[in-house]
Amino acid sequence: MSPLQAVQIVVRARDAQAAWARLGVARRCTILSRMRRAIALDCDSIAASIAHETAKPFLDALSGDVLVTLEMMRYYEAHAPQILRARTVGKPAFLFRGTRFESHLEPHGVALIIGPSNYPFQLAMIPAITALTAGNAVILKCSERTPETAALIARLCEQAGLPLDVVQVLHDGPEQSAALIDARPDIIFFTGSSHHGQRVAEHAARYVIPTILELGGKDAALVFADCHMNRAIEGITYGAFSNAGQVCVGVKRAYVERSIYEGFVAGIRQRIAHLRVDADPAADLCPISGSRAAELRTQIEDALARGATLHNSFDRSVNLGSEPVLLTGVPADARIFTEECFGPVLCIAPFSDEEEALRLANESAFALSASVWTRDRARAQRLATGISAGSCAVNDVIRVIANPHAAFGGNCFSGYGRYHGQEGLRAFSRVRTIMLSSDRRAREINWFPFSERTGRQLVGLLRFRHGHAGLTGRLIRMLMPLLLVIAFSTRLTAQAKPETHLAIDVRLTHDAHAELAYLIFASPSGFPGDQNKAIRHGFVPISAGAQQMRIDTDLPPGTYAVSVYEDWNGNHKLDHNFLGIPREPVGASNNPKGRMGPPRFDECSFYLGTAPKSITITLVSGL
Repeated sequence: MSPLQAVQIVVRARDAQAAWARLGVARRCTILSRMRRAIALDCDSIAASIAHETAKPFLDALSGDVLVTLEMMRYYEAHAPQILRARTVGKPAFLFRGTRFESHLEPHGVALIIGPSNYPFQLAMIPAITALTAGNAVILKCSERTPETAALIARLCEQAGLPLDVVQVLHDGPEQSAALIDARPDIIFFTGSSHHGQRVAEHAARYVIPTILELGGKDAALVFADCHMNRAIEGITYGAFSNAGQVCVGVKRAYVERSIYEGFVAGIRQRIAHLRVDADPAADLCPISGSRAAELRTQIEDALARGATLHNSFDRSVNLGSEPVLLTGVPADARIFTEECFGPVLCIAPFSDEEEALRLANESAFALSASVWTRDRARAQRLATGISAGSCAVNDVIRVIANPHAAFGGNCFSGYGRYHGQEGLRAFSRVRTIMLSSDRRAREINWFPFSERTGRQLVGLLRFRHGHAGLTGRLIRMLMPLLLVIAFSTRLTAQAKPETHLAIDVRLTHDAHAELAYLIFASPSGFPGDQNKAIRHGFVPISAGAQQMRIDTDLPPGTYAVSVYEDWNGNHKLDHNFLGIPREPVGASNNPKGRMGPPRFDECSFYLGTAPKSITITLVSGL
């Protein structure tokens, strides 16, 4: 790929992203739900295609790739509107009288997602769906080893009716990723080895592009004498050799309490002997081959040369590195401990107490996930919070990654950043803070001109507010709002008028989506639709399935009229047909009856006095 081609791809994505973001989160979720249903209806053939291309068992592809993806998509459809909605945030009252702060999540823009080959569907689709739900356009660079899965994803996007260029799927080699980074996308999500992740991070840093790295692990399992022995053996065998050990959260190191060490090693060795290892998709795992097997073989040979013991019965000259391997007595400086290894190998060592177990687990530079095997809940909690890892499972393995509600990611050489759950949408969004200030005063106390009197007041305030500890400090903090009102009321509020709370309850239409627009007018000028003449206006995301929404505001006593409409297409204006009849649901205060043309201010006006007031507006469908 040439630099020009990469730039053209990013430009097309950027052009498509603006319209995609304007649709609103509810509408985006509706479109993506079509893809989820299509995947579910064709799940068996999709899993079969993945299994064939990656040489993994069919059930592994169906559960590890397809099921996890569908559950995550369903979670975002249900929860994204709530997660991404604008929120009011707090403020120090004495500094920000007469203001309101809002926090808005907005998309970064163009997300470059680089996926791996071990779970080519799940580890490409989940970040892509997350980025799309948040309003980004996606350039998805699948592994060059899985072109069939890349074509499958592209086909699903087209069938779901995603707008042109909102998702562009590629599958060339690493040089393509480098060219795309040079084209300066707005955020990068990379899943792969720690070595390649470091190179991506270094490259992205040249352009200050935010990056999320989901890298390899070397997960530790801590097995205590009070565990359910059979469950621990079964679970750690699965954790170590699922997908031939090509799982980022797979168990690579098992540390076993000394009193049960010999029995545990014997149990694992016996369980490995009964694994069905074959290229047949019905087997437990398929043997690995090629460069991965060769690299793993050199790491195992290095460990053996340093004194480790091999417990397998197969022909070492033929199968070493391609089939399940069990090692004990591996020294800490062996390459298999210090480097990333991606294959069917498990190293087991004994420990004497909790302190030693935790020290051994935390010696690795990799910190993705871990597991603790014990019946003692207090011990499990201590160790789960003490292990250096992004996640930890108690009496279970791998499945921790599949909960769509829970964040996932690693520390240290296992990457940084989180995705899945709420954290996923936040990772693919950036925060915009909006401060809304009253304009009733001509100036603020901190504006020009500066004066010695103001400086003395500020010095006294800082010493009073922050210079005391203990009970005195707590009392000062409790009394501060009252004292500040007394001290500054004349200067700060001489021109202020009291405000009254107005609650506007809007009854939505049955198919409401996108955003609810509201405009508040204090005079007939511009009513009902001119945003520039409204004293308040805004756009609030409509949650999926919502039947009613409330808009809260504070206004000085006076006469007002309110107009609202559902902004279905996200263009921030009420659309009309050629006769001037609204195409989108509309409403106004006092719910005026239908008439030719828009309602008048006097029909919709109401008086807001000094007591809080609530009004209800029922939206009427447009054409």
